[in-house]
Amino acid sequence: MRRVLMILSVVALGLAGTPPQAQAAKGEAVCEGYCVTVAAGCYVFVGFFAGKDKCDAMYEGCVAGCKAGLEEG
Repeated sequence: MRRVLMILSVVALGLAGTPPQAQAAKGEAVCEGYCVTVAAGCYVFVGFFAGKDKCDAMYEGCVAGCKAGLEEG
């Protein structure tokens, strides 16, 4: 039951989308938090099939893209 609850909470956080613009102004900590959440979902759902290295690459790309978005905005 706890595993199902954990999976559902990770899915809900992943579906929440990108952080709002007001939070993005806080800087890199917001990017890290968001990308860790997305990566956790990747490890839970995709990691078994595609491998851990794919999730690691996705995390690094997420952080780089988020930081680039903060610099543009």
